[in-house]
Amino acid sequence: MQLKFSKTRFKKVSLICACVFSFVFITACLFYKAGYRINVTSSLPIGIWKIDKSFSKIEKGDYVWFTPTKEIADFGIKRNYLEENKNCLNNSNPLLKIVYGLPGDSYSFYKDAIKINNEPIENAKRRKLDSKGRPMPIISNGIIKEDHLFVMTMHTHSYDSRYYGTIPVQNIEGTAQPVLTWKN
Repeated sequence: MQLKFSKTRFKKVSLICACVFSFVFITACLFYKAGYRINVTSSLPIGIWKIDKSFSKIEKGDYVWFTPTKEIADFGIKRNYLEENKNCLNNSNPLLKIVYGLPGDSYSFYKDAIKINNEPIENAKRRKLDSKGRPMPIISNGIIKEDHLFVMTMHTHSYDSRYYGTIPVQNIEGTAQPVLTWKN
């Protein structure tokens, strides 16, 4: 049995495909404009998050969506911790993390434990080596400067403040709330 090519059928299928693609593309653009983002990294729940760019105050426990500094991005991209994206500031996609320390708070490390204001963060560890056996950056104890935050997640392989220090508040694009997520 041989199938015959039909120009009419081809045009109809092409038109339907173009309409579906256009609908999906326009919908995605509208959702992006409205502040919805998709987290695909395993350090926090995968799924759709709503970014609030009109935040007025950041508190401990808030989720933040931020652009890494050039230094953080360069190192992360070089080590394949971050994906390179030439369309984003500093060539890195924004990151989603949880705020653990605010300006004036102290952060310290003892062995592999992490402390904020001398209180250990339960289940948070600092690794000496990454998954490829390379040494992780070591930052010293410190006080969080004005207009900076200490951010991280509980994921063991998260690239966060325990390895690159604090981030400037000016790099925060917004606070984030999960909309439709699932555990990884």
